[in-house]
Amino acid sequence: MKNITTFDFSELERFRKIFILVSGGIDSTYLYELIKEIYPSKAFPVNCLNPYETSETLNLISRQPNFISIKPDNFLMAKKKLIESFLKLPDAFELKRRNKYHKKIFPCCYYLKHKMFLKNSLFQEPDTVVISGIKFGDGKQRRIWLSLLKRRDVFFHTHKTGQRYCYPFRDYTRRELPTEIIMKLRKIYPNIKHSGCRICPILILFNIKDEGKRYWDSVRFANRILKYPCITKWLEIDP
Repeated sequence: MKNITTFDFSELERFRKIFILVSGGIDSTYLYELIKEIYPSKAFPVNCLNPYETSETLNLISRQPNFISIKPDNFLMAKKKLIESFLKLPDAFELKRRNKYHKKIFPCCYYLKHKMFLKNSLFQEPDTVVISGIKFGDGKQRRIWLSLLKRRDVFFHTHKTGQRYCYPFRDYTRRELPTEIIMKLRKIYPNIKHSGCRICPILILFNIKDEGKRYWDSVRFANRILKYPCITKWLEIDP
């Protein structure tokens, strides 16, 4: 697998274990396949089990002998965070109207994809590193964070909770990976695509109808949670 990043993967040689955060999406799967080729015995694909996310690609990765699944401490809390995020939609629409929207208004992603990792002592072991697939081209919040790393001229960051993270896509400014890379991945994972929850408030906020069933399931869920048919009106006003 060709390295399309500016990161020198030989820097991972010094680690005893390399944990690659995988969701079944294109970006994280690419990093997993690339690192697995270089360090087959040290590459551990890790998924924080999200009860609202499904992926045929992740199902295939989960069959790998080194696969690790981190289960939520509380599945009810996961549901609570998702509901809390949908309840934030009126505020999110107002922020978007004022060009002040930020992804952090929805707490579900942070809780489901990040917070549960920070509680696990596995990633605080000496000589280990966690690989994150976030890209500079993914959006404003990620761009700000990765810009800070670039300013310091580093790809690694040790969080306050003790985990050492690595961000190989720090300088990758495009939204999508090259077609040739995606085609190579599809030879291994025929149904690979960008990952996401079955229902998501961001699909509604940006009216992403291309997501088909995920979009309409999200609209129905939002109307049910907010207890009045406001979503359709919002989308008509703010398409």
